Amino acid sequence: MEEVETSQQKASPYEFWEKIGCPTKIVAPMVEHSDLAYRMMTRHYGAELVFTQMFNCNSFISSKEARELLFSTTAADRPLIVQFAGHDPQTFLAAAKMVEDKCDAVDINLGCPQGIAKRGRFG
Repeated sequence: MEEVETSQQKASPYEFWEKIGCPTKIVAPMVEHSDLAYRMMTRHYGAELVFTQMFNCNSFISSKEARELLFSTTAADRPLIVQFAGHDPQTFLAAAKMVEDKCDAVDINLGCPQGIAKRGRFG
């Protein structure tokens, strides 16, 4: 596995939480409902940190059309955590690199109980 080098020291979980504004009202990912419009509505009603819906890494990196259809954001959509699911570390890394400048963190879904996740070997 390729190691990612960085010139920045990794922040502790507490430092990261402070960096994104110490959010206490957090909206977890919801399948097919955590699109930009939904996230912005939750922010309007007080959400301080939101997640995207779960994206399949393979689909995300292999289809520009799928990326453009499923993932969009704006400057007002921060802090934002993008959630990915898959079973290949290199594919996770490639997907995360595609959004690294559009979010504050990437979440790896390691236990989705949905049938589609189990069939895709990421549940």
